[in-house]
Amino acid sequence: MADVSKTVSAPLYSDGAESIRAEAGRTAVVVDRAPAAKCSVVVEKGASLLHYRFCGGTDAAVDAVVEEGGKYEVLTLQTAGGNVGMTVSLAGSGASCRSDAVYVLSGGEKGSFVSKVAHNADDTVSSQLIKGAVAGTAEETFEGTVLIPPGHKGIDGAQQHRALLLSPTATVMAVPRLEIYSDDVKCAHGSAVGDLDEYQLYYLQTRGIGEEEAKKVLVGAFLNEVTDGIFDETLKAEFAKRIEAALPF
Repeated sequence: MADVSKTVSAPLYSDGAESIRAEAGRTAVVVDRAPAAKCSVVVEKGASLLHYRFCGGTDAAVDAVVEEGGKYEVLTLQTAGGNVGMTVSLAGSGASCRSDAVYVLSGGEKGSFVSKVAHNADDTVSSQLIKGAVAGTAEETFEGTVLIPPGHKGIDGAQQHRALLLSPTATVMAVPRLEIYSDDVKCAHGSAVGDLDEYQLYYLQTRGIGEEEAKKVLVGAFLNEVTDGIFDETLKAEFAKRIEAALPF
């Protein structure tokens, strides 16, 4: 179990944690470079938890509960396939969750990212930005659900998924889903899968940049949008380095 009972100003590295708890009124930052197959997360009343996960080829699931006024921000990087799952219950009024992710697959790798955010209390907010790049004959499945049960109000939920196909044999299947059973809500979702912009690629090449390097620049800029908000520059650089290393060029 990760000990995040004290307010921290720098990341706490806790590889393989099976249980993480942010105590009431505290702020914590947890980095997991080797996530466990299952991890239970509790964000207590008024607490804030920033959770960074590097998933590389193994299954890794998170089951999180966010209590009243709690804030849970989780950023996942998925490389080398595997099944990544995330279930979040916004269980208290004013709870919020931001659950972003980047995936990069190549060769014959297969992966999935499945998430479900349930707004189980009034005045809760969730947002999700997922971006990916898939090359070779790799396959990725994204399935994201935002659930708003009956009887709740003041709900705000947003979900966006964008992916690049870097080869004609790569596959991305996206299943974004909104399940809304209340009236006082503001929700939006969207998904798009496409190729690299040929005009942008051509522009870079006319400036003396080789084709593979130009592709690396464009894909890196596309994916790094998800990681731009990381507060710790060293951690942000690690995400960028790992993303670049996972690209096929």
